[in-house]
Amino acid sequence: MANTPGAQGAASQSSDPFVMDIQKIRDDARKHMSDGPVTQSYGADRDTVLKLLNDALATEIVCTLRYKRHHFMAKGINSEAVATEFAEHAAEEQEHADRIAERIVQLGGEPDFAPDGLKTRAHSEYKARTSPT
Repeated sequence: MANTPGAQGAASQSSDPFVMDIQKIRDDARKHMSDGPVTQSYGADRDTVLKLLNDALATEIVCTLRYKRHHFMAKGINSEAVATEFAEHAAEEQEHADRIAERIVQLGGEPDFAPDGLKTRAHSEYKARTSPT
């Protein structure tokens, strides 16, 4: 069927129950988008979610720092390949941290980047070793 103005209008007025009203779908989507990330149906305790997300953020930051240290401390015959691998892991962990921070802000919270609390909030340890174990 040719795409003519009459054909398009006829499809939206069809009695076929499977033909959707595109304008209604668009209007509903816009309404839900304007509600933001915390809608009326959001059932989680926002404060608890924000605390857990900030703990996850601290964990990702500690992991990033640990991989960065390994990247710069790599030594030996395969150090270039090893350093590259650690740099890739550090970048991935940093991306995770960024995504978590974005979600915290979407939920109306503030990402906690304070260095003094990272160690207590993180679920990962940072151990500065001089040699692999």
